[in-house]
Amino acid sequence: MIYVIAIGTFQAFTASLLLLTNKLRSKADGLLILLLFCIAAHLATKFYIFNFVSDGHVRYQMNTFIGFCYAPLLYLYALKIKNEAFIPATRWYVFLPFILGAVGYLTVICVLSFSQQAGYAALNIYNNATTWTSVTFSAYYTLLAWRIARKHLQNRPQERRLIEWVSYLFITIQLVAFFFLNLSYFIKTGVGEMILCRALVYTCLLIVSVIIIRYKYAGFQTPAIIPVVPSPRKTALSATNHQEILLKLDQYLRQTRLYTDADLNLDKLAASVGISKYHISEALNACAEKSFYQFINEWRISHAIEKLQFMTSRNLPVNVLTIAFDCGFKAKSSFNQYFKKITGQTPTEYMRNLAGVS
Repeated sequence: MIYVIAIGTFQAFTASLLLLTNKLRSKADGLLILLLFCIAAHLATKFYIFNFVSDGHVRYQMNTFIGFCYAPLLYLYALKIKNEAFIPATRWYVFLPFILGAVGYLTVICVLSFSQQAGYAALNIYNNATTWTSVTFSAYYTLLAWRIARKHLQNRPQERRLIEWVSYLFITIQLVAFFFLNLSYFIKTGVGEMILCRALVYTCLLIVSVIIIRYKYAGFQTPAIIPVVPSPRKTALSATNHQEILLKLDQYLRQTRLYTDADLNLDKLAASVGISKYHISEALNACAEKSFYQFINEWRISHAIEKLQFMTSRNLPVNVLTIAFDCGFKAKSSFNQYFKKITGQTPTEYMRNLAGVS
């Protein structure tokens, strides 16, 4: 378990520093940085306790109050992504359990320093109170964050997936805690069960850090072959209808950037914009003379060009793979192929020319 804690601490600190030094981070990313710092501080505290504290009651039984921050920070992040004008400080009360937990934690430490017997009694009360509070409180705010992502972030696919994955891990942590908490009522549990419980929790926190890094620097997608669109059903639309559909698609994609969703297909676009998929396909083929995926990939490349121009003009480091994933491509090879097909240059050549001009 010590290795899990050490790796998790390093991973969380690394992830928080990467986000902190990212010049393109959004205001909402500040909440992710706080979440990662909390995870790092939590695991670093546990690393110190397991290596330098000899008291078995403190080593294996004393809960850390920092965990009360996790679900509220995820909840505030979801609200900030939903509404950029949202001010997280207006929901300060979500951190009341964290504040009360900190007071309880420090109280137990003070009591232990004066009387071991009284300290163990206070520790038992503190553990029972914080465990049940953490399970219910964290589950509540995690589900709120998950609900916001599912209901309101359909047009922010990357953020939605990040919140969903972290929510699943936080719920897993609460289920593990709930299971081992109730296990003690049926069988006699000892140090072995406590170590197993904590090892599972710390592993989940490590994975949260990995997911956030992957979300920011590599995306969730795995390489895949671009599927072939089946021949759409024929309909009889006028040229004016075609133009209206293309105009509506242009406005919708410009506002929502739905093309950055790597899993976007004709059915999903049709459902989002409220137009028959057969009408969309017919308008693209007859008026724009493009297939659905050609149309979407042109939007993605246009978005990539904007990013490259912005970053080059400000002398920011450019990661082609990150840009490819951010724009909705599932593989760097597909991105390079379409980029050269549309611009006549590879991304590297295009950046070199930009740098020469500037």
